[in-house]
Amino acid sequence: MSDGRHLVLGDEGGSHSLWLRETDRGKPLAYVVPRDDGIELRSRATQRLEQRLSGVPPDRCPGQFRPTHFQARRLTLLLRILDMLHGERQSRPSTHEIARQLVYPRLAIGRGAEWKASPERRRTQRLIEEARSFMNGRYRSLLKGKLAGATKTSGPK
Repeated sequence: MSDGRHLVLGDEGGSHSLWLRETDRGKPLAYVVPRDDGIELRSRATQRLEQRLSGVPPDRCPGQFRPTHFQARRLTLLLRILDMLHGERQSRPSTHEIARQLVYPRLAIGRGAEWKASPERRRTQRLIEEARSFMNGRYRSLLKGKLAGATKTSGPK
């Protein structure tokens, strides 16, 4: 039994993710908006979709839905860290490998005591912790339009 169709409707103002449940032909469609912390954001998204379906040029996607370029780069880095940690490798990568390949790809990173005492190591450890926290549930804040904590830095200094 199908749970309906999942679609992404794109436009220049931002994309709309839709779930069309099975309905009877000829019956009008309905919007289902959960009454939770994200109701205000979802209501605005519903209004944008209604504008789009009515042929009215939509407003730009609300700022809460769009990370800045800086935030998008940081979130991409966090996803790449998770991919490296949970990828198809035989062994788990070290913090040094993650730093060398993803966080500081153009920097010669030392080994041993030099690496242990470096600010690059501490920053890489913080990024790994942040990536894991997103994986373990903090991503929900992104869905609510809250990017706090995902805005500090992106890439090598």
